[in-house]
Amino acid sequence: MPQPPAAQIARQAAAALRSLCLATRCLAALCLAGPFTGAQAQAAAPPGIVRADIPAPPGENHGAAIAQLPSGALLACWYSGKHEEDRSVRILCARSQTDGAAWSAPWTAVAPGDRAIGAAAPAKSLGNVTLTVTPDGRVWMVHGVIQSRPLPIIGETCRNWACGRIDARVSADAGRTWSRATRLVDLEGALPRAELKPLPGPGAYVLPFYEETAQRSSIAAVSLAGSRAGVLWRRPLEGYRLIQPALAPVSATRFRVFFRDQRRQGVYAAWFDAGKGVWSEVTRTNLPNPAAAVDVFADAAGRFVLIYNPSAQTRDVLALARSADGTHFTPGCELSTPADAPAAYPSVIRGRDGAWRAVFSATGKGRIRFVRFDSVWLAKCFG
Repeated sequence: MPQPPAAQIARQAAAALRSLCLATRCLAALCLAGPFTGAQAQAAAPPGIVRADIPAPPGENHGAAIAQLPSGALLACWYSGKHEEDRSVRILCARSQTDGAAWSAPWTAVAPGDRAIGAAAPAKSLGNVTLTVTPDGRVWMVHGVIQSRPLPIIGETCRNWACGRIDARVSADAGRTWSRATRLVDLEGALPRAELKPLPGPGAYVLPFYEETAQRSSIAAVSLAGSRAGVLWRRPLEGYRLIQPALAPVSATRFRVFFRDQRRQGVYAAWFDAGKGVWSEVTRTNLPNPAAAVDVFADAAGRFVLIYNPSAQTRDVLALARSADGTHFTPGCELSTPADAPAAYPSVIRGRDGAWRAVFSATGKGRIRFVRFDSVWLAKCFG
C-alpha cells in the first residue's frame, strides 16, 4: 500500500493534535504552556484565556507582581524562600517574551540581608512586591521587608510582618539589574500589596499600603523621579481594621479602594480623593472575604471587576465579580482551576493590547501562576 507523502503526514499529525487539544479543552495549556498532568487537563482553560506556571524553586513563593515592559515582554517578580518570614527569602524575577505562555528561569533581584539606604538595620526577610513602569521606560520595584532588630543575648526580636517596612529600587535595563534600595516608608509594620497608580505631575504616583502592627490602611503620594523614590504625603484610613488596599482609578485623582477584612465579614470599599487627600466612609460590599487580598481592574465599559476568594473561610478559589457602583457585585466565573488550590494574592494589569494579565500564588504559596484573558473571555465569564 503506498505511503502518504511527508507533507500529508505532517498535516494529519497537526490536525490530530488540534483535535486532542480541543477535546480536552487544553489548547492554551498544552500548546502554549507545555506538558501538564491529567488533573490539570481536566481544569484547563477555554478559548480566550492562557494559563502557565512561572518557574519557581521549591519552598514558598508568594506576593507576586507583574508588569509589561516597553518592549512588550512581561516581567514578574515575587518573594521566595524556605518559608514566609525566613532569612532565606529573596526576591526573584522572571521574564516572558511570549505574552506569558512560557517564562525564563528566575533570577535573584534582591538577595537575603539587603539593606536600604536610610534603613536602621538590614532586612531580616523580604515581602510583597509591586512593579511600576514609568514613562521613561524604567521599572520601579516597591517591596516589603522585615527589618532586623537583634538584641544582645536575646538575639533577633523581629520575626514577623509587625516589623515590616517599605523599600523602593529602580531598574534601567528592564529588570535585569536593580539599584540599591531606598527606604520609602519607615513606619512600624508598613507593607505594600497592590499596584501603584499614576497621579497628575511628573513621576507622581499613589502607593496603597498598610500597617501590619496597627491593622490600618494608608494612601501615600510618592515621587518616582530621579534615582530615589520619596514620599510626598500620607493619608491613613482611621477607625477600621482593614488592610491591603487595592485601587481602581475613576478619574485622574479619584479612586475606588477595596480592602481585605481581617474579621472575615466581607470585602469592604471606600472612595479616596487624592486631590483633596480625603477618604469617604467605608461600606461593605456583598462579597465575602476570608481575610485574603483582592485586586481590581476596570472592564471596557468602566465597571469594577474584582479578583477575590469567594468564601468567608478558605482561599481555595480565585473568582471574578463585577459591579457598576463598586458596592453591589455580580459574581462571574472562576479564574483559578482546581489544580491551583489554594489560590490567593492576585495582581492584575491591563496590557497595551487591551487584554489583562494576572499573577497569583497557587497550591498554598507553592508556585506562581500566570493568567492572560481578553475581553471576549471576560464577556463570557459574566455571560
